[in-house]
This record gives sequence, C-alpha cells and structure tokens, in this order.
Amino acid sequence: MPMTKLISIIMITALLIACKNQKQSTRGPVRHEKQKVDMQSVHDNINLNKREETYIKQMIQNDSLHTYHNSGHGFWYYYIKQNDTATYKPLEGDKVVLTYEIKDLSNNLIYSFNEIGQKTYWVDHENYFRGFRTAVKLLKEGEQAVFLLPSNAGYGYHGDENKIGTNIPLKLNLKIIKIKKQEKQKNKNYEKN
Repeated sequence: MPMTKLISIIMITALLIACKNQKQSTRGPVRHEKQKVDMQSVHDNINLNKREETYIKQMIQNDSLHTYHNSGHGFWYYYIKQNDTATYKPLEGDKVVLTYEIKDLSNNLIYSFNEIGQKTYWVDHENYFRGFRTAVKLLKEGEQAVFLLPSNAGYGYHGDENKIGTNIPLKLNLKIIKIKKQEKQKNKNYEKN
C-alpha cells in the first residue's frame, strides 16, 4: 500500500474516532429580546417636529405673496411657475431632467442652481433625501416650485455631512425641465444620461 494512502486512512480513522468521542448536546432556543426604545429620544423628535411645523406654518401665514399647498407628506410648497397644459407627473422609473437649489428657512443659500447644475434623476431609483424624492413627483414638466421641508423630510439628524448640519429645515427650489416616461420593459437597466 502506498504511503500517501496509508496516511490518508490513518487521518480519516483519527477524525472519525475524535468525532465519536465528542458529546452531542442539543441547542436550546435562541431568545430575542425586543430592543428598548429610548423614550426620551422619541419625545425629543416629536417636540422637534412640532416646533418646526409651527415655525413653517407661521412663515406661511406671514407670506401674503404666495399660495401654499399642503403636500400631504408633511411639507408645504408654492409654485413659481405652473404648466397648465401638462397633465403628467413623474412616476417611479421615469427619467427627469431637473435643476434645484437649497436654502435654509432664513433664505441663506446652501447649494445654488449653478453649483448643483442640471441633473438627470431616475424617480425612486436614486438616493436623494425624502422631501426631494416626493417633491419631484408633485410637479409637471416645465413647473417650478419652492418646498418648505422640515428637517425630517430633508437630511435629518445626520445632515449631509457637508454644508447642511443636524436637524436643519430646508427650502428646496425645484424646476422640472423634462420628463421621459419609463418604457415598460422587465429588468430595464437605467442609464445615467
């Protein structure tokens, strides 16, 4: 018998003997305890949302130049330009060419139209903040509006890790230039231009 075959037989025998000598024990059920929520944090967020909503509603009440609309998603907006001839609003998967700028509620410019430039956005397929994703779907081609967003619809607690800090309510000025409806194809790859 060749030496390598003999070594293999000895190793397999040793392994089988080692496995036989180990005691088998049954595993008990795994217990998952519910994670306790920090109630103080919950109350702080509720109070922050109320303060921001009150502030935004006061801004709206003091603004006699614009007619505001409730988005139904926790923020308000007014039109700069409406397109009464268009009827279509973007849906998931549509390709939208747009431009926007972001200010704080005191009108301090954070990101300008020029700084951001013209963008192509695939509706609900890109990682933008919640207020932006919803706002895009409220406008038709050729329309422009200003959205007053509480911080939870903007960048929230984390900010954008650049110019927007923690819990900053925002003014989003958004203009829809072009909407290209999604073609009805399965497994469509979204191109970025």
